[in-house]
Amino acid sequence: MHKLFHTIHVLSKGEQRRLGLFLRSALFNQREDVVRLYDSVLEGQPMDGGKETLFVRACPDTPYSPQQMRLLMSYLQKLVDQFLALEQWQNTAGAMENALVQAYRQKGLERHFQDALQLANQTLERQPLRNSDYYIRQGGLLWEEARYYSLRHPEDEQYLVRLSNNADLLWLAQKLRYLCLHTAYSARFTPKQSLSLRLEVETILENSAFLEFPAISTWYYCLKMLEAPDAAGYFSRFKEGLLMQGHVFNSDEVRDLFLFAINYCIRRVNEGQSGFFHDILDFYKDGLLKGHLLDKGTLSNFTYFNIVAAGLHTLEYEWVEDFIHRYRNTLERHYRDSAFSFNLARLEFARKNYDAVLTLLQHSNYQEPLLNMAAKTIALKTYYILEEYEVLHAHLEALIKYIRRKPGLGYHRNNYLNLARYTQKLIALHWNDKAEVDRLKQKIASEPVLTEREWLLEQFKKS
Repeated sequence: MHKLFHTIHVLSKGEQRRLGLFLRSALFNQREDVVRLYDSVLEGQPMDGGKETLFVRACPDTPYSPQQMRLLMSYLQKLVDQFLALEQWQNTAGAMENALVQAYRQKGLERHFQDALQLANQTLERQPLRNSDYYIRQGGLLWEEARYYSLRHPEDEQYLVRLSNNADLLWLAQKLRYLCLHTAYSARFTPKQSLSLRLEVETILENSAFLEFPAISTWYYCLKMLEAPDAAGYFSRFKEGLLMQGHVFNSDEVRDLFLFAINYCIRRVNEGQSGFFHDILDFYKDGLLKGHLLDKGTLSNFTYFNIVAAGLHTLEYEWVEDFIHRYRNTLERHYRDSAFSFNLARLEFARKNYDAVLTLLQHSNYQEPLLNMAAKTIALKTYYILEEYEVLHAHLEALIKYIRRKPGLGYHRNNYLNLARYTQKLIALHWNDKAEVDRLKQKIASEPVLTEREWLLEQFKKS
């Protein structure tokens, strides 16, 4: 009962309406009791303790029988499954065209087959994808064409050659993607086994023209980038291919490719190569322009923050300001105001508009703990720069109390406690005492958990 109830209620209103029409179609269902059961479940009848009520509504003239109720629910569940499969098939690009070609071939309707095949090929070529999905559809049409014409021209081998070439492209496109996913997995976890034919793939690509196809070359250079991160040439080729040919991939593939690209750049930045911030921003800009970063019109809070961070590191302040305002309403409503004000505060801090920073932070309510501490960190740095030491003392004490009250902060607890304590030491530091200054500087430099280390060390340069 739970499975049936959950399946129906997880559907959208539109899907529920179409399912109702499906159940009322004599082509798929001729039982009125099934329709009545569906209507009752749709109205929200209880799952437990309500089976008898549901049965009475579905079969008003029949005494309640647990076995009959189970059979009725099973039949409805099968129809729901059939409906969902049909919806998926209808929404799969090329599925109906390819099926129609197959049907006409099996019926022996030559003219119908040729017309359907021509239309299916034209539809396939008009759409932008040139990835494994494309080769799957093309392979299906080539197979139907080969089976049809091989009976009429058994001496012609072109159909087998085209089928084989298409199969090569399909296999390579899929294999390279799986190799990329496994290589990325191996960087985080210890793999229990390696994937087969890795060396064979390399040999094939070295001795063929397959890299002329974006579905092959983009995944190949992505793989090489992941396997040899210090070889800059692979990243450059991968980036160029992704930004220029990203339209040949579906949304899932693009999401994976962008994730590989951005994570690679972040690792290089963490290794001290700050120039990769420009590459990160290039990927984000392309993803925003082409809609790759939005899921049903929504931009994740995490991505919004990361885009602002990349823009600030590359000093593109005007672009960042436009982005913050332009994409504010794409954020989830719950995070919208806090994310907007916090990122504006980050921008104004970078611009050294410190009064604006404090105004933005003071008029916002940051309920999420980590965002709250990030906001307090910006306020801390602003008070220090403005030499508002009395206010800063109170701010630091409040920050320390806040951190101690919040459980489950893990790594972040020690990080922010270290920031607060080292800032207190900076305020109390005797700058004329070189030995004392050097000791504190050395402690900050060697502190293992301290994300604001660079900012703290900058204060010694200003003294």
